[in-house]
Amino acid sequence: MKPLHLSGLIAAVALVATACNAAPAAAPAAPATAPTEAPAPTQPPAPTEAPAATAAPAATEAPAPTEAPTETPAAQPPAAQAVVYQINSSGSEASFTLNEELLGVPTVVVGVTPKVAGTITVDWSNPANTKISKLEIDATDFKTDNERRNGAIHRFILQTGQYPTIEFEPTAIEGLPSSAKPGDVLNFKVTGNLKIRDITNPVTFDVTATAGEDEISGEAKTVVTRTAYQLSIPSVPSVANVTEEVTLTLKFVATKQ
Repeated sequence: MKPLHLSGLIAAVALVATACNAAPAAAPAAPATAPTEAPAPTQPPAPTEAPAATAAPAATEAPAPTEAPTETPAAQPPAAQAVVYQINSSGSEASFTLNEELLGVPTVVVGVTPKVAGTITVDWSNPANTKISKLEIDATDFKTDNERRNGAIHRFILQTGQYPTIEFEPTAIEGLPSSAKPGDVLNFKVTGNLKIRDITNPVTFDVTATAGEDEISGEAKTVVTRTAYQLSIPSVPSVANVTEEVTLTLKFVATKQ
C-alpha cells in the first residue's frame, strides 16, 4: 500500500503546481480594470476652474487713479468761491432826495429810476476781496411826482440830452470782514468817483447788504451838494428854498450769474 500512497502524494504535488501556475494568469486581470479608471488624469478640473485667473477684474477696478482728478477741484476752493452777481433792474432803483417849497408848501422831492447797471464780485473765501464794477444810472429815466419838475430836471439841471448817464466808479471798499457766510448782514463803505454831467468828485457810500448764495440785496447812501456839481435850480416863482444837500440812494438786488 505504501507505493500507492507515494504516487498519490506526487499527484497532489503536481496539482498544487498547476494551481500555482494558474494564479499568475488571474493577476493580470486585476490591472486590466485599472486602465479603465485612468480617466482620473483627464479630470484635472483645476485648469477648467482657472477662470479664477480671468476674474482678475481687479485690474479693471484701478479706477482709483481716475477718481483722483475729481478731488482736485475741492483742493481749489478759492477759485470756486468767487461769485459774480448782476444788479437786477427789476428789484433795484437809484434815487435822489431834496427839500423845496412848492407854492409855499414844504415838499420832499424824490426822483427815481430803476435803470441801474453793474456787477458785484464776492470772494466767499475772503469777502474783503469783494469787487464792484463801475455803476451806471440812466439819468434820462429819473421821475418825480411832478411832470413839470421832471422836464426841468432833464432839460436844465441834469441836461440828460447831453449827459444821459450818471456814473460811479468804486476805488476802495472798507469794513468788509475776512470771513462771512450767506445770510450775514454786512456794513461797509465804498469810496469812488461820482460823475454827474461832466463833473467828477470823490464820494463815499455807506452800504448795508445781506448776502445770499444766489442773491445780494442792500442799500447804499451818500450826501452830495448841488454846488459841487453846479446843479442850479431854474428860477421859477412857484419853487423856493431848494436845499443845498442832496441825498443819493441806491437800493440794489444783485442775482448770481
